[in-house]
Amino acid sequence: MSDSEVENSESVGVSRPTLAQVRAVVEFMQKHPDLAHKKLRVGMGRGKFKKIWMELAKTANSVGGAVKSSQGWIKYWADKRRSVMIKKRQIEEGKLRGRITIMEQKILDLCNEKSLSPKKRGKVKEEPCNGGDGDSLDGFLSKDEEYGDIEHKHSVTENDERHLNIIDKLVEVMNQQAAAMNQLAHTSLCNSKALERVAEASHIQALAVDRLANTFETISASVQDVRNAVIGIDYTVKRCYPVMTSQRTNANIIFG
Repeated sequence: MSDSEVENSESVGVSRPTLAQVRAVVEFMQKHPDLAHKKLRVGMGRGKFKKIWMELAKTANSVGGAVKSSQGWIKYWADKRRSVMIKKRQIEEGKLRGRITIMEQKILDLCNEKSLSPKKRGKVKEEPCNGGDGDSLDGFLSKDEEYGDIEHKHSVTENDERHLNIIDKLVEVMNQQAAAMNQLAHTSLCNSKALERVAEASHIQALAVDRLANTFETISASVQDVRNAVIGIDYTVKRCYPVMTSQRTNANIIFG
């Protein structure tokens, strides 16, 4: 698809890149830091510069979402970089509450000369790239735009940023909810184990009561046996006692 066809589709399609497209652009910039950092474009001709940006546009458009030409993605990257830098400055000055997201930090690292590797820092010069810098993304950034008024937060890129922040917060809330559900499941498991122990203790207590009842029943039967034995002895003594009395009486008569 040529840039003219992309521009036509861009006019009627979605203009706001998706989160997946933002990630694709950042990952592409990490592979080609010479696009993100002006001072690394030493020796890069205009043709190569356009070719790399066309490759980025093809990569971002293939992800699904907004369809932009290479110039459209250059403009998007310039706006995105500017909005992140403004947000960082506002947070540092206390004018804005919030934090820099992981994606925003990656963009800041790409734009920060100190984050470059020593090998790439050695290539940094002040001269512009061959063929001029008219087609670069810095053509879209004037000094006033880059450090302008905070009204840029009402632009489309700021809306994108708020959208990404909402997604980050939503993911964080979902993680907290998952942790809470995990804790609830753990608590339910502990309660279940406690109930099992209570049921087991109740069963042991019931067995002990049953054994105690059997013991009392055995004692009662033994007492009954003793009672019957005593009654038998008493009956035997009473039956035999008159005979012994008559024998003593006869003996007294004989020896009297």
